[in-house]
Amino acid sequence: MPSAGEDSEVEIFVPDVLSSPRKEVILQARVVEDMPDGTTGLIDKPLDFYLQGQLIGQAKTDEDGWARLKFTPKMRGNLQLVVKGAPEAKLPPIQGKGNLLSWERRRPIILVDLAVLVEGNLVADDQATPFPMPGLLLGDAQTGASRELGKLAEFYYNLIYLDRTGRGKIDAIQVWLRKQGFPPGMIRILQSASTGVADLLEILKKEGWENISAGIGQSADFANVLVQHRVKAVIVNKSKKAELFPRRAILLNDWTRVRRHL
Repeated sequence: MPSAGEDSEVEIFVPDVLSSPRKEVILQARVVEDMPDGTTGLIDKPLDFYLQGQLIGQAKTDEDGWARLKFTPKMRGNLQLVVKGAPEAKLPPIQGKGNLLSWERRRPIILVDLAVLVEGNLVADDQATPFPMPGLLLGDAQTGASRELGKLAEFYYNLIYLDRTGRGKIDAIQVWLRKQGFPPGMIRILQSASTGVADLLEILKKEGWENISAGIGQSADFANVLVQHRVKAVIVNKSKKAELFPRRAILLNDWTRVRRHL
């Protein structure tokens, strides 16, 4: 997530990264400058990486503006990662924020369709919105969604947010989730609307993340995939549009009773 002064043309973007305690991971940050013809990465800028407020190392940006640092987390949890320019980088007083998601594999995971978090539709026309993305517009969050997911994440579950449209950008989704008060989680962009969720379940299984206990969404096709893979499907759908949901799906009108079913 970039963070800069109002007039600053330089930003630092820090992607979230998923790992486990005692497993080495590569932390990344990118320094970019806004130019009239687009953004460009800044080369040879030393960046300091801080985890939970402690300096853990330094790395220098490459020709595309990316700095990479190998790190092995010792503790579990959603750990805040902050990246700043070192004094010798001579950057503005800016910082980028992300998360090192250091998850234990036995802790259950919930898949959350991004569409179930927003009021209205994800894909919209050119109407003004506070959080634009190419081909994907996000406005206000559904009432109660951030509170319910916050409770789930605080006490038991890890979260993976899914953009099933394939049109979003991870950094913009990060910004929206944080501004709307949603808990940290991994973000996955699924390129295939028809097979994306099933493909992701297979990928997660191969990566060792087999404890996918539930999914929260709003559509029948999402529910069908989960039920077919023996994953609990909780559907929050205020629409009166008739859809054929699988018998085992849990259908709710709003977020107030989501936690009761997980």
